[in-house]
Amino acid sequence: MQDGLNYKEIKKIALEAERAELDSFWLLDHLHASPKPDEQQMLECWVVLSALAVETRRIRLGMLVQNVNNRNPALVAKMTTTLDQISEGRLEFGIGAGGTNRSQRQNSLGYESEFNAYDIPFPMRAAKRIDKLEEGLELMKMMWTQNISTFKGKYYNIKNAICQPKTVQKPYPPIWIGGGCGNRMLKVVAKHADGWNIMGASTVDDYNKSLKLLRIACNKIGRKADDIKISMRVTGSIEDCEKNLIKFKSIGLNLAMFRPPRGKEIEYLRTLKFNHFK
Repeated sequence: MQDGLNYKEIKKIALEAERAELDSFWLLDHLHASPKPDEQQMLECWVVLSALAVETRRIRLGMLVQNVNNRNPALVAKMTTTLDQISEGRLEFGIGAGGTNRSQRQNSLGYESEFNAYDIPFPMRAAKRIDKLEEGLELMKMMWTQNISTFKGKYYNIKNAICQPKTVQKPYPPIWIGGGCGNRMLKVVAKHADGWNIMGASTVDDYNKSLKLLRIACNKIGRKADDIKISMRVTGSIEDCEKNLIKFKSIGLNLAMFRPPRGKEIEYLRTLKFNHFK
């Protein structure tokens, strides 16, 4: 997570994460500090990941998660194939609807200010943003798998779009969808996701409740919920993180999203026993 860090600091943390044999390294998709804007630096995730793809050798790279409203999905499809080529097949494609609860929280927390500042349209209705996410995923998957793509939707349109070269990973990089447990979002997760980052979840109880809802959504379309990996965040002291890693492994969590306190990233990476989650 790159808020408040310059590129040299981000690179140092990423290289240390690779040395510690972590599986993947993820960045936020924010244009300035969020939810409350301030003047601390916030480097754009796609550009930084492209640079890290050259600096690293093994660790996988992703965004947790990019906002479908920030960029045209057709351009994102092209950016994806480019970065997967540069990284030699190490991209994890994370995407979401832009925070499905922001319409309720934006007045108190100020999420909307980021979009107003950059003149990016931000639909306040969560249902509309989730519909845009689903349509954007349909378009991108088409561009990743077809030589020439034409798509006419409610929100996005392309005509005879060529996306070459294709991704190294076939048919495309793993798609991680970040979102909550609402029915509309779970429908998109069940249909399109290879992985689901459960936003706001951090306990075993959160995991169990979310998995139950995911199974219901998958059953409706005839898909196995076990085919979708699940990730949740891990925070706290070094001791708390180690305890949580052991607990999460015991319940079958696929990916623990580890976020150490700002300024203590290297200390945590050198001290934590990540083999608990191997």
